Amino acid sequence: MVDESRSDAPPRRVAFFPGETVADAARKAITFGAESLLRHQNAAESGEAEPLHQLRVATRRLRATIDLFSTVIYAAQLKIYRRDIPWLGAQAGEVRECDVTSELITARAAKIDLDLKDAIAPIIVALGERRKSEFAKLCELLESKRYRSLLSKLLHPAIKKVGADRRLGLVAAQLIRPATRGASRFGKRLADDAPALVFHKLRVRLKRLRYELEMMAPLGAKRHKKTLARLEELQETLGLYHDVTVAAAWLLSYAETSGAPPRTIVAAGALIQSLGSRENKLRRRCMKAWRRFERSDAMRDTLEEMRQAGRLNLMAVTSSAAADARESVPLDQSRIETEHPPSNNNSMNSHSATETIA
Repeated sequence: MVDESRSDAPPRRVAFFPGETVADAARKAITFGAESLLRHQNAAESGEAEPLHQLRVATRRLRATIDLFSTVIYAAQLKIYRRDIPWLGAQAGEVRECDVTSELITARAAKIDLDLKDAIAPIIVALGERRKSEFAKLCELLESKRYRSLLSKLLHPAIKKVGADRRLGLVAAQLIRPATRGASRFGKRLADDAPALVFHKLRVRLKRLRYELEMMAPLGAKRHKKTLARLEELQETLGLYHDVTVAAAWLLSYAETSGAPPRTIVAAGALIQSLGSRENKLRRRCMKAWRRFERSDAMRDTLEEMRQAGRLNLMAVTSSAAADARESVPLDQSRIETEHPPSNNNSMNSHSATETIA
């Protein structure tokens, strides 16, 4: 089995095909997501940074899967999914943000006064203590009855019968459209004075859209691949901006409440100033990247490509099945039917009429 927790391990993905039903695709995707969650959980319990990151990614992919198939999941179970998957992801995120903030502060320390570099040591220690606390909460969560119940429901999803028998190739674009609308709604709100939360929500929705498109990759073509590459690039830029805003906010809270030595407080202020300059540059870059993506009409073209590819692929599957059915007819029976076509009333009447006239 591939160890997905390793950074060099090839990622595993669930893939759909045009001929399968929405119900089959939903069960496969949700079950796959639960199994992936279990694999990363076992690795994440070691406390290492990369397995914890992959656990968080697994929860995000599961959220995208639930959103994609929300119309065919029974309401009671859907409510649990939408409550408990974010609960798990948020706690894994708390640990992950400690790692990211620590790395970012260490890197930005090279850009402040050299005399203050040593003064950041208490800041890194404080982040380490916070990480220990958040990791202990995560381990407690993973041992909880609530989490075990969530896993059980994910491994045995309750899928509706009505509407779930549609062929995926014909409705794939329709299933993805809500994610495109959600991203567009927050993209339109980007502005110089927009709060950082708007950028974060756009990033979350673009990430879900990307995950949904990755699942649907067999139903797309060239435009699909280009759009995925653009989404990944845009998501990366928004992610850098988010990391900087989170680090700056944490440093400000630390400076106000920690009671750290004066030199450490001065170092925290210098780091906040350095991060602020970086934040302004990334904010402008995010807005430009979004506008380029929006002007490209990438999603509109991708959805249309998916609709066409879904219809063509489904026609190919249907034609292949029909050919297999014809080939399965016994040779002798086929020859008999060809050499002696069955009679019908019209041919019999025609023959009788001919005999009468003669």
